[in-house]
Amino acid sequence: MWKYIAGTVVVGSVTYGLYRYFAGGVCKCTARLDGLVVVITGGNSGIGKALAVELAQRGATLVLACRDVEKGINAKKDILLSLNNKNVKIFVKRLDLASVSSILKFSESLKCEFSEIYALVNNAGIFYHPHTVTEDGYEITFQTNYLGHFILTHNLLTLLKKADHSRIVNVTSEAHRLVNVYDLNAITKSQTEFRSHLVAYGVTKLALILFTRYLFKKLSNTNIIVNAANPGNVETSLFRYFPFLSNKFLYGLQWPIRQIVVKSPRQGAQTILHCLLTSNRTTGQYYSDCKLSLPSPLALDDKLAKDYYELTLEILGDRFSTESEC
Repeated sequence: MWKYIAGTVVVGSVTYGLYRYFAGGVCKCTARLDGLVVVITGGNSGIGKALAVELAQRGATLVLACRDVEKGINAKKDILLSLNNKNVKIFVKRLDLASVSSILKFSESLKCEFSEIYALVNNAGIFYHPHTVTEDGYEITFQTNYLGHFILTHNLLTLLKKADHSRIVNVTSEAHRLVNVYDLNAITKSQTEFRSHLVAYGVTKLALILFTRYLFKKLSNTNIIVNAANPGNVETSLFRYFPFLSNKFLYGLQWPIRQIVVKSPRQGAQTILHCLLTSNRTTGQYYSDCKLSLPSPLALDDKLAKDYYELTLEILGDRFSTESEC
């Protein structure tokens, strides 16, 4: 009998140890954001919604930028129900990152309604989406994950610069390590040609880190801090198109192990939260598990970051504009 008890204790201890390891870092910052405006793309579900709860508890005024407004409204209700303070302001606005016109309309509405923004969290993303070309002529994963956020960020810089200090957090992934320069340039220059879904996703995440790298230098004389955050492997609807997880039978087989090795949305939001709250004013960096980390060597290449920024402007052409009025 004692052998069974000892075995159970050992197995339980190992399982808990693994769970704690894969859960990752926890943000220990105590700063409050009372009244400060934080914009979260994809704020209606997954990591974005979990982050919104954390920020609302700290008094932030939230703008949930969602492609599906109805889901955004439901998320707002859930967030308010979870709070003791029902006076927190939460705005739900439509934003389709796969549409340049939607991005510009969203940006203009914020410029008309807010005098400044404390933070922009470029969180929304898709993975393994069927190959589709958007109305603007770009591959949908590339535009949603990277290009849309590139345009949005530039259009909100005016509001970010008006705050005493502000932050941009680009949500990326360890998937950026899976691609090379050839992949980066090939996918960027040929939007209509089919590529591996994994490679296409990895390229967008490397692109976001390179954007972070270049943007922090571009904004070096301003009040804006810009960093990239890796949330880790998180249980969200991001995998809804991924065959091994969208299949209920296959997902069921993986479920027990996923409870241990895959983060919850709240756990995944911790590194982003840390980037928003930390008093450390380091900028242009890559954070993982609530601490500074090193991305791939490519992501640290300043020349590549500059060249890729210029390539992005080239493929955007006259679609890229930051001019708007109320």
